Amino acid sequence: MKNKLLLLSVTLTLLVASCNMPTTSDEYDEEDWESSSAADAIPEDDEVPPPAPGDTSLLRDFALPLPLFAPDSAWNQRADGAAVLPESEAQILSLFRVLLGDISTLKGYDEPSTTWPYMDVNMYEYSIPIFLAGDGEQEILICEDDGVLGWPIPKFGVETEGGPVTVPAPAGRVRPAGPENDDADGHLVLYDPNTFTAYDYFAATTQRNEECRGFLGGSIGDLILQAGVVDYFDVRGQGASPDGVFSARAVGTPLLAGMILPEDIESGVIAHALSFAIPGPRNTAINPQNPRQSDYFYPASTTETDFYNTDSDALAAGQRIRLKQTIVDEEGQVIDESELAPITRMFLTALRQYGAYLVDNAGGFSFYAEDIHTAVLNLSDDEVNALIGEPAGAPLPENMTRWQIVIESLGNDLDLIPIAVSRGDEEPRPRSAEIEIANFEVVEPADRP
Repeated sequence: MKNKLLLLSVTLTLLVASCNMPTTSDEYDEEDWESSSAADAIPEDDEVPPPAPGDTSLLRDFALPLPLFAPDSAWNQRADGAAVLPESEAQILSLFRVLLGDISTLKGYDEPSTTWPYMDVNMYEYSIPIFLAGDGEQEILICEDDGVLGWPIPKFGVETEGGPVTVPAPAGRVRPAGPENDDADGHLVLYDPNTFTAYDYFAATTQRNEECRGFLGGSIGDLILQAGVVDYFDVRGQGASPDGVFSARAVGTPLLAGMILPEDIESGVIAHALSFAIPGPRNTAINPQNPRQSDYFYPASTTETDFYNTDSDALAAGQRIRLKQTIVDEEGQVIDESELAPITRMFLTALRQYGAYLVDNAGGFSFYAEDIHTAVLNLSDDEVNALIGEPAGAPLPENMTRWQIVIESLGNDLDLIPIAVSRGDEEPRPRSAEIEIANFEVVEPADRP
């Protein structure tokens, strides 16, 4: 891990989708890890960022109202005064080992989804595109799996297997989140500005072979033909679901909650909590389909039931982490944050002031920025240069959107900040690694209004 390489969020997350992973639970042999260091999972050369999407018709031309969700919701509660939990060190150590490649307590994994204990930011795939809801309506069939009907969430009041549920139709073409295959999460949001309602989708598809068959993420279409989950939230509300109820996220939170938006960056501050995902949120129930209430915290209303961690020290859905005031690099040396790009300092400030909540399973230590296919950053070239730490007048990279340029810069800096620094060996064994210095701490949960 000695080389600082530019990693795209897709590099990590393409290894495993949030809810589409191998279903075996064989333990990963630590000897296998010894034969190839953690750095072997990282490309030898810097990867070229994917080009900007060629279809600009998907870019949104409407704004979301900030702040999202109620002032007393978890998403707008400050974390800088929250007490550190007594179990914080053990929980960060558990996550550190998982991010190094330990899957001994993970279920749903037959090999590590990552060996990279650094943050990444999703914006290419496994992210959230945002589209405008239209005036018309459409019925959405609920499909749990290929050829299997699912059940609508209770708030629709539809008690028929498969639904359908009636929701607004898109105002234009839509593209559920990629990649362009059946490994995609198929997330998307349709936002109705007249009612301040966000309609959230998981496993949405605009292409299929027949009813409940042929799911394909990342595919553009005029209508959403089916989905695994459809939910909706008032963006002026609490941003949480009733206890025990999932949403388009396995843990019950809205898709917009905790996401980095162009509106945040344009305002000059990320004034809300962030959301993040890791390999295996905690689920210690004998029957994982019936999680213990001790394994999730507000604003989560349940937890992951397919890809989870049985370790009692693992982070639970809805738990809140906070960045420490002084952070170190992989060598344990204090990072001079004045040398980081302003966009990175904005992000780190949010992690200190508001913290971040665990909202999903993923292939790495992943945060969320709006999908590149819909995000529009309304800033001038010089304002973009200021955010990425370049002089005014410097030419911006070609074939990249302003949003892409800014979030790429953030991701590049985050490659310098590990979740923790190991004690002892330069390349610690994942299952027995110890922490010398941690950059994060687990703090008390949000207050439920």
